[in-house]
Amino acid sequence: MLILLSSNKEILKNYIKPNGKVGFVATASELENNREFVGKDRRELIDIGFELIDFDITNEDKTKILEKLNYIDALFVAGGNAFYLLQQLYMKDILIDLINFARKKIYVGSSAGACIACPSIDYLEKLDNKSNAPFLKNCYSMNLIDAYILPHYNSKDKYTKLADEIEKEYFKYKFIKLSNAQAIIVDDLGRYVVIETN
Repeated sequence: MLILLSSNKEILKNYIKPNGKVGFVATASELENNREFVGKDRRELIDIGFELIDFDITNEDKTKILEKLNYIDALFVAGGNAFYLLQQLYMKDILIDLINFARKKIYVGSSAGACIACPSIDYLEKLDNKSNAPFLKNCYSMNLIDAYILPHYNSKDKYTKLADEIEKEYFKYKFIKLSNAQAIIVDDLGRYVVIETN
């Protein structure tokens, strides 16, 4: 099961059991100058009542990561640079493992974490700096939803303008413009619905 969102995490209470063990992946933000939003994500998940288990994709070995995946109820992949996140997943050779996890348990993607659930992240070059991922050989991602997500829509004028430009440029893609008050719920058959989270 997938829960893909831009910001608001209250909706997670409806899908993850109280005191559930939630893996927390902050990898996408490792190169960001301001990581305050990651701290906010952590605090909000703890306030909901979840037990967080940190996943350091870049520095932990694959065996340790896979052991942790078996231990948790859900995985929360936070925002940042989607290209860098995908690069690190490829370099650690765990992209397939995350796909399998999402099919068995609950994958929560926030912003960049939501975008990598799409078939590809090639459309994000106007929003994320691709040069931060010099070892990324392709942009194929998890392919768990047959649409392309533009998170944080209508949150900032400049961002919304860029998202609209992307939609026009990649006119063959099926986009979901996701506001900070919305989430996408994807079932095991790939069917999805956009819901309000407020």
